[in-house]
Amino acid sequence: MSDAIITVGNLTKAYRIWGHPSARLKSPLLETAARIFPHDSAPHRVLAGRAARGYRDFYALRDVSFTVRRGEATGIIGRNGSGKSTLLQLIAGTLTPTSGRVSVNGRVSALLELGSGFNLDFTGRENVFLNGAIFGLTKNVMEAKFDDIADFADIGDFIEQPVKTYSSGMMMRLAFAVAVSVQPDILIVDEALSVGDVFFQQKCFERIRDLLQGGTTLLFVSHDLAAVQNLCSRAILLQEGVVAFAGPPEEATSRYYALSTGRSGARRIAPPAGTTGSTGESTVERTALRAEILAHNILPRARSRHGNGDMEVVAATFRNELGEHSMAVDMTKTATLHLLVRAHRDVPHPTVGLHLIDRMNNLVFAAGTRQLGSAMPPLKADEERLLAFRLELAVQPGEYTFSLGCGEPSPDGPNHGFIQDRHEGLGPITVHGDPYRIWPFYGIARLPLEITVIG
Repeated sequence: MSDAIITVGNLTKAYRIWGHPSARLKSPLLETAARIFPHDSAPHRVLAGRAARGYRDFYALRDVSFTVRRGEATGIIGRNGSGKSTLLQLIAGTLTPTSGRVSVNGRVSALLELGSGFNLDFTGRENVFLNGAIFGLTKNVMEAKFDDIADFADIGDFIEQPVKTYSSGMMMRLAFAVAVSVQPDILIVDEALSVGDVFFQQKCFERIRDLLQGGTTLLFVSHDLAAVQNLCSRAILLQEGVVAFAGPPEEATSRYYALSTGRSGARRIAPPAGTTGSTGESTVERTALRAEILAHNILPRARSRHGNGDMEVVAATFRNELGEHSMAVDMTKTATLHLLVRAHRDVPHPTVGLHLIDRMNNLVFAAGTRQLGSAMPPLKADEERLLAFRLELAVQPGEYTFSLGCGEPSPDGPNHGFIQDRHEGLGPITVHGDPYRIWPFYGIARLPLEITVIG
């Protein structure tokens, strides 16, 4: 196949499990002695049999074959121990096969075990240049790339410290920044993105999409099946070292769920003890709520802020379904956000809204007062207004970020507006799902659905 960039043929990888430490010496000696005699002779059979009693072979992969086309994004999924990481290491060249073959036609950049490819005694800067040399890039080329790598990794002055002092998240940040900077023909990612925080994960997924658009081939191993379906056009399901299915990621995911019988360890939050969030009507209650919003303001956590500034979101709070100032929310439960908005000039048609974004930087949901038909009264200069958003987190368990903003309608159409103030990258919101009950839906978010049995 002319556009094949990775070809795997009858690939097998076996590991010897020794019955006793002494067998590591005795069995190879007996096998060597057996080879002295003809294969069908009695001495050969006796010596080979005695050698085989000292060990057993564990097959991590058995007779695996597939082809990946140039520019294709292929997910590899399967339960723990199915051979996913072994397969990627064989393709990356860090393991040798027991039998079969792997053909790779292009430059490979691999994010495998955390810290692989780094010298722990070298600084981050030194490791950047070391990895560049491994990929055949000159020092001048890496010097030109260094500032972009450091900015993407965003580990500050630690770039000048030995890598052995890094946290796992810092190491992953630098490893990913280096891996994507060398313009690989093939990018291999093995669960590495599960280490970083949600903000860095969003940046990584955005960069991966950019690489895919530029023609890079992706091999992506993850237990995050939503990420596999989102990024990949094809998926391979491994079961006990053999290919159980290769095809559309949606079908691969469905077959994976059919194989899976274990339970996850997701945390269960206690059911709500009561209702909270009423703003009340009296001046005393509004004053108390305003003070609470200012005291528990989440806006300083925003990653960025922009807008014209004629109106601003001064402060905001987030309460989970228990009424706690916490961003840990149970799946399908309702969180409450209170906002304090102030105008700096007369605003005849003010609007306020939010955006909810998943860990892969996909916009899950965005709406505000205009979309809900909840028109706000006009604001005069220096006038403030309190608002309550009640948001049902009918989304899959995981981490999400969100933004809060205010603006005005645009004459360009009903779905356009002028941004006066927006706070981006708030959160993360952690949505938990109970592993001991059937989830009420699957997919990105729950849509209204009614099922009627007729007849």
